[in-house]
Amino acid sequence: MVLYEMLTGLPPWYTRNRQKLFDRVRHAPLTFPNYVSAPAQSLIAGLLNRNPVERLGNANVSEIKSHPFFASIEWDALLRREVAAPFNPCETLAGTDETKNFEAEFTKMTLNSVPDATNMGSYRASMDAARNSMTFQGFTYNTPSDINNIAERNSTQF
Repeated sequence: MVLYEMLTGLPPWYTRNRQKLFDRVRHAPLTFPNYVSAPAQSLIAGLLNRNPVERLGNANVSEIKSHPFFASIEWDALLRREVAAPFNPCETLAGTDETKNFEAEFTKMTLNSVPDATNMGSYRASMDAARNSMTFQGFTYNTPSDINNIAERNSTQF
C-alpha cells in the first residue's frame, strides 16, 4: 500500500466513501496509472494479492528479493553496508531545529496545530478520543465468506 501511494500519490482503491473503500479493498481490481513501471506494478500486485497463499513472499522473503523491481539491488552488499545511500539527510546537524531537508514552503508555515502548555490537556483529550474512535470498526481485510472460500480452495488443493 505504501509503495503504491508513494508512486501515485493516493492509496490503491481510494475513495472518500468509507463503505465503498471497504468494498473496493475486498473486490475491486487493482489498477495503475500508465506511468507506473511494469516491475513496480507486478511487485505491488503480488504483495497485495488477496489470496495469502498466492501472495508474493508467502513462501519466503527471497521471492520478494528476487523480484525484477529489485534487480539492481545487491542484497549481500547491502547487508554488509557497502552500498552508499542515495540520499544523506542532515549530514551536519545544526541541532534539533535543522530544516535544510525541508522545502521553504513548509518551513515558513505557521505552527497553529502544535499544542502549547496551555492547551495540552485538551490536546491529550482529543488524541484519546481519536485513538478510541470507531475508525476501524467493522474493517477486516477479508470478509468471512472470502476467508471460507480461500480455506475451501486450499483444502481441496492438498
